[in-house]
Amino acid sequence: MDRVDVAIVGAGPVGAALAALLVPAGLSVRVLEARAAPSRDARTLALSQASCDCLGQAGGWPGSGVTAITDIHVSQKGGPGRTLITAADQGLAALGYTVAYASLEEALGRRLAQLGTEVSWGAACEEIDLGVEGAKLRLAGGGALEARLLVLADGGANARRIPGLAYAEKDYGQVAVTGPVRTDRPHRGRAYERFTPEGPVALLPVDDRYALVWTATPAKAERLLAMDEGAFLAGLQAHFGDRAGRFVASGPLAAFPLRLRTINTTVALRTVIAGNAAQAMHPIAGQGLNIGLRDAAALAAILSAEPGVDPGSPAVLEAYRASRRRDAGRGVAFTDFLVGAFMDARRLPTWGRGAALTMLDLLPPARRWLAGRMIHGAPTP
Repeated sequence: MDRVDVAIVGAGPVGAALAALLVPAGLSVRVLEARAAPSRDARTLALSQASCDCLGQAGGWPGSGVTAITDIHVSQKGGPGRTLITAADQGLAALGYTVAYASLEEALGRRLAQLGTEVSWGAACEEIDLGVEGAKLRLAGGGALEARLLVLADGGANARRIPGLAYAEKDYGQVAVTGPVRTDRPHRGRAYERFTPEGPVALLPVDDRYALVWTATPAKAERLLAMDEGAFLAGLQAHFGDRAGRFVASGPLAAFPLRLRTINTTVALRTVIAGNAAQAMHPIAGQGLNIGLRDAAALAAILSAEPGVDPGSPAVLEAYRASRRRDAGRGVAFTDFLVGAFMDARRLPTWGRGAALTMLDLLPPARRWLAGRMIHGAPTP
């Protein structure tokens, strides 16, 4: 049976970044992925500056194909108030960047290859046995592996194999319709987040176009996907308004349901649960992957701080749990609050939302504080 210090289940951005951070610290790492090959996913990711720094430290930041987000325009439909969050407020060149999932996946894959770290494709876990000395994994095809620390960064696919782990789920009753759109104005690095009674609509700058995230009810999403381009663009214009210009083209659309899912604990015997295996949330405010990358950075920092430490020891697991509790918990609570507050007038009336946006715009310290939390997360206590 092969033995390593750390086995990471899931070769997505969180798992791959964690591996790239751990190998230079002298740990033996194996990455296991159930998929047969890289996904080549066409999604656009919005990453904060802190996430970009983390990926740069890991050596997995793409050298090209990224677009800077210099400011974010936040408004609400059917009511007053707006705020503009800028990189200049934070003393940064950009609040973050957009990048294609496939480009990030490729960059991290190249880095792991440079480090000589093996990624086992088509290696689905069929059994996990946790013991005091290590975690034993039985893999599809008959392979087996033992690790002193097991990290699940697989979206939750294997949590059910570990006693005591359970998820709480909340279905928002919404669907995100995504795809590329173009307007008749250059975006100049500006992103938009517009709150509507149906849910938020976001535009993210990508090259010379935008990536659209349109939150709708399942029935409306089905109608949007069935529309021809002209009808879709007219509907988007009426729903979003003209602050980004006139919508002139759209590309292939996709849709996925929106749910909140959180795990009851982020650690178990010889095990850490990270990324969207620990918390999967609404895309509002773009916190999901950013929190996951902070999970990876926190665990890597703990393991790198003490060379030779047992990576799966109770002390390490408790240090990780304590370091991530505040940031992940507040990120989940913040996104869930935004979904409810901007959709349910009983929780926060239109004038109240407008006043909040206006005050945020008029108070630079408050705006800087909010932007700082979105970029870096909540500080570790």
